[in-house]
Amino acid sequence: MTRVLKKIKTAFNRLAWESLDSPARVSGAVALGVFFGIAPFWGFQLVLALLAASALKVNRVIAGAATNISVPPLIPFILYASIRLGGSVIGSSAGPTVLIRTISLQSVKSCAAQYLVGSILLAILCALAAGGLTYAAASASNWRLACKKSS
Repeated sequence: MTRVLKKIKTAFNRLAWESLDSPARVSGAVALGVFFGIAPFWGFQLVLALLAASALKVNRVIAGAATNISVPPLIPFILYASIRLGGSVIGSSAGPTVLIRTISLQSVKSCAAQYLVGSILLAILCALAAGGLTYAAASASNWRLACKKSS
């Protein structure tokens, strides 16, 4: 079992980090993955990110890994930020506390539009931030030169 895990890890590292992608392509893959990881495409986040990465010709492994921003410990924060951001855009007074106090179908309906608008905006903002930070880090570390020297 350990040998299989080592082979999987080696294959993942080769596909993700030893590619000759430019910093722009790598940051694009991260931004794409973060967007689909936060956007409300429940159950289809990874599939949609991989399809979009293939269509845009960015690294699919990095895009797929970046969709994991929505791991269970972060979901409450993503939901809260989405509802708050959506509420400020829509101008609705219903907030996350309505859902916390009384979880019912009516309270969920009152926050659904807020959540959808807010999650798309949060996904865009986080994707831009993650892509920008990745681009800066990859450019500063001479990503392409480091990859070429390792091969």
